Amino acid sequence: MCKEKLLSREEFNEQVFKRDNHKCVMCGEPAVDAHHILDRKLFKDGGYYLSNGSSVCSDCHYKCEKTTISVEDVREACGITEPILPEGLQEGVVYDKWGNEVLENGFRNKGVLFNDDGVQKILKKAGLIYLFFH
Repeated sequence: MCKEKLLSREEFNEQVFKRDNHKCVMCGEPAVDAHHILDRKLFKDGGYYLSNGSSVCSDCHYKCEKTTISVEDVREACGITEPILPEGLQEGVVYDKWGNEVLENGFRNKGVLFNDDGVQKILKKAGLIYLFFH
């Protein structure tokens, strides 16, 4: 886990866009959002770290939220080699944006945000609820 400076929301937006040259790291279109790779609700301090951010266009942002673009793919596109993890998540474990563990077979174990209304809504919209063990 990397140790880095917690940024303000404004600093986070500025530094993420600057690092990524104001382009979506996934498709190269102009970036419109500074996306939290792991949701900020997973972090006690809000998760405003440069290595938890990526510049994305609207379409790719939605795919990241739906988890159809993986956390690993976003980090790789940003050149992040030392990801920062919130307390309670373990190094070497694959997680989706919402902190759900992604298993090798593609199924997922529920994380702490699984029952959050917003998480439920986006995962249902994406048609991915069936991937979770109940």
